[in-house]
Amino acid sequence: MLKKSIDAKVRPLANVSLERASLLGASRVYVSKDSLISLTGSLDSGRPCIIEKLQTDDASGEGPAAGNADASKRREASLWVLPEKNVSPNVVMMTRAFQEATGFKLGDVVRITLAENPVVPDADEVVVQDTTSEADQQKDAAAKAKHPPSWEFSISISLDRAEQVFPGMVLEGVSINKLRRTFKVVSVNGQSNNMARFQLASSTVRILQPGESKDAPEDAQVATTQSGPLSVTGVPGLTSQVNVINQFLRGFGRPFWIKNERESCGFVIHGGHGTGKTFILQRIAATNWGRVHWIRSTDKLSSIRETFKLAQSQQPSLLFIDGLEDILAKERSNRDSVIEALGEELDNLSAAAAAANALPQVVVIATCLDYLADVPAKLQKRSRFRENVALPIPRATERLEILRFFDPPIQAEEKEACLASLASKTHAYNGDDLANLVLNAKKILGNRLDDEAAAITTGNAGTEAAGNITSETQQPREHYLTSQDMEQALRITRPTAMHDINLKPPTIHWRDVGGQASLKKVLSRMIKNTKDTNPSSRHVLRQPPKGLLLYGPPGCSKTLSAQAMATESSFNFFAVKGAELLNMYVGESERAVRTLFERARAAAPSIIFFDEIDSIGGSRTGGNGAAAARSSGSVNMLTTLLTEMDGFESLTGVLVLAATNRPEAMDPALLRPGRFDQILYVGPPDLSAREDVFSVHLRGLALAADVDITELARITDGYSGAEIKAICNEAGLAVLDRCDEDETGTEKMEIRMADLEAAIEKTPRNITPMMISGYEMWSRQFKRS
Repeated sequence: MLKKSIDAKVRPLANVSLERASLLGASRVYVSKDSLISLTGSLDSGRPCIIEKLQTDDASGEGPAAGNADASKRREASLWVLPEKNVSPNVVMMTRAFQEATGFKLGDVVRITLAENPVVPDADEVVVQDTTSEADQQKDAAAKAKHPPSWEFSISISLDRAEQVFPGMVLEGVSINKLRRTFKVVSVNGQSNNMARFQLASSTVRILQPGESKDAPEDAQVATTQSGPLSVTGVPGLTSQVNVINQFLRGFGRPFWIKNERESCGFVIHGGHGTGKTFILQRIAATNWGRVHWIRSTDKLSSIRETFKLAQSQQPSLLFIDGLEDILAKERSNRDSVIEALGEELDNLSAAAAAANALPQVVVIATCLDYLADVPAKLQKRSRFRENVALPIPRATERLEILRFFDPPIQAEEKEACLASLASKTHAYNGDDLANLVLNAKKILGNRLDDEAAAITTGNAGTEAAGNITSETQQPREHYLTSQDMEQALRITRPTAMHDINLKPPTIHWRDVGGQASLKKVLSRMIKNTKDTNPSSRHVLRQPPKGLLLYGPPGCSKTLSAQAMATESSFNFFAVKGAELLNMYVGESERAVRTLFERARAAAPSIIFFDEIDSIGGSRTGGNGAAAARSSGSVNMLTTLLTEMDGFESLTGVLVLAATNRPEAMDPALLRPGRFDQILYVGPPDLSAREDVFSVHLRGLALAADVDITELARITDGYSGAEIKAICNEAGLAVLDRCDEDETGTEKMEIRMADLEAAIEKTPRNITPMMISGYEMWSRQFKRS
């Protein structure tokens, strides 16, 4: 039979390793295995408990008075089993930090009972007080006046390390640059004897101001969280998206201008991993506009409904659902019930808005990876989660803004150039990737400084040298990252979204594509017509062409030109190889095609580029009219592609490009007007184009005076652009080999004409006359005889 409580005497921890400077585990009290089993019926640690000091019945302090608990010494803690064996069942061990915070002393007799709630609640607000000595504050007064610090974030980091926070705990050594402070927790969620779990994403920290009472009533503390304006600020690289979010948030601060102006309190922020969804939620929570409530993937259905009721009773309030796709995971047994519950709660808020002619002050914001895939159709109704915004992969200018926000410590004279260079090289990097890049650069600098310090210590033995190092450690000088540190960090930091189909292409400009003047002209015209918003243009061109098929031998700049088009237009770029859409599961390939076009419409202006489109757009019949040996899944995916491309009028602001080496394999239905309106042959470069290609790939390299680009272009007749690039690379390798073998040290590291001519001899020409003839024969079907 389980006991309701146990009485024990406070003893110090025998295992000193359980006392941690980070205060991790400071709220734990340890009992024997028998005591834990008698209370909980198991050996599972971490159950919240209540500890009350018992008044003693004699002057020695031995023996508690029956049932006489000291109400002034009643605290919450976390109950853990003591690792040591042979521990008396009437002993409870506490950390020094917990004793100092709560007032329990060694030898006190306490009563331990289980808390009603078996789960440690989250901390909504933690109030702290600056307890730094006056001497230390005066010491840092000059630095504080020059750069007034914001301590809340540093305090949050310390509390996050501790995990569980309780009133009275002391945070020593909280630092910002050279400033150091000591803070004491005054209250947690408005209480002074409780315990809660600190969440970096949702828990807020408030510092008591000079003259403010530590015993401020809970109502007053709640009022302080409701004073801020509801507007998102401080989010780099997402200006237009933040504007959309703020337009939604403005509706909660006023009555409707017209009846039924707004219908829903719900909004969805979606985007790939690391694009800033959670960061935006944190920025909204930091406005202190209202109470913050979180719905998590582990919450039960009853907890979800209870959170909505709590949010409505504590208006104004912010209700966040971070990771809607996890809450509505298909493997969840009660998924349909959760969808129904979310829909009903949002409908209730919508009904309240209609009745009051104003939105109730309950902001409901969810995040997910993909709105169309992760938000069920039942939740996309107007009264629910209809409004949404997508967070894209940042472009070069946005990446520069994000890097400036992280403010890596680089010398001022080279900082801007260094960040601009990084921004141009980090295509497909999201905000989180850029944060990791800066962090890795700091680690590289720290490791280098560690090595330097170790070298100094080794080379300067003696107390004087050791004393100098100790002094320098106490007062560190300013250290700066170099461009080499950032470049090294770039090499080891990979973008998490590299395999997502919604990627920004490498920064390729028209000047990087040698020759192909006619192709550039067609692509530039498509960009111009798509951007043209002049109504008079529609008097002569009602529907500008939206589809372009590029065909020709491999290596002739089809893919490179598409990347340059994306760069020059600044359109969102969806690049996908046809084979990547093929899926073994029935219906998944068709769904992938539909999702691709839906995302392109949502991200307009955009470009969809199909590389190797013949793998999915191949003909449904053989050359003699007989049915080709294609699976029903492939035919269904092609049918879906035809359907999506057929109504180009609905694809406003969307261009569709495709490239193939096998145009004869294409299904004729794809080649009719309305789908691929234009079909363009991209063949091997001519003489002048080959000169341009050589100029592009030799630009910036060390060339000998005898290098003749005109002659190189003449002798490479029939070579593709990719083969010319390979020739330049092969010549460069030959120079490196020659310099490595040179024992005299007189060999110049430069590319000679002979190196390029030798590379031409080594590089095979893969484009044959028969191949060119095949393309010409295929193109005749589109010409009038």
